[in-house]
Amino acid sequence: MRFYLKWVNPVIALLILAICSWIYFGGYFVSFGKDKPPYAQGGVIIDPDKAGFSMYFFAKGLFCSSALFLTGEILKRLLDKRPQT
Repeated sequence: MRFYLKWVNPVIALLILAICSWIYFGGYFVSFGKDKPPYAQGGVIIDPDKAGFSMYFFAKGLFCSSALFLTGEILKRLLDKRPQT
């Protein structure tokens, strides 16, 4: 359990943050059509007119990854304080 809380839990939290951030910011850097990506056209990275559903994933990624990380840290500290039997 300590191995999971020390190594696996933070990696999973970072992966959740990276995936949800890529859903929001990835379309700014990559274009699969014939057009150039928005950064090459001089567009802004946070456009409130196009924020819609992808902004939900960005906010969800921030919340879920921080909640997972903090819960893991709390559990790790509780395990460290528990007397060994």
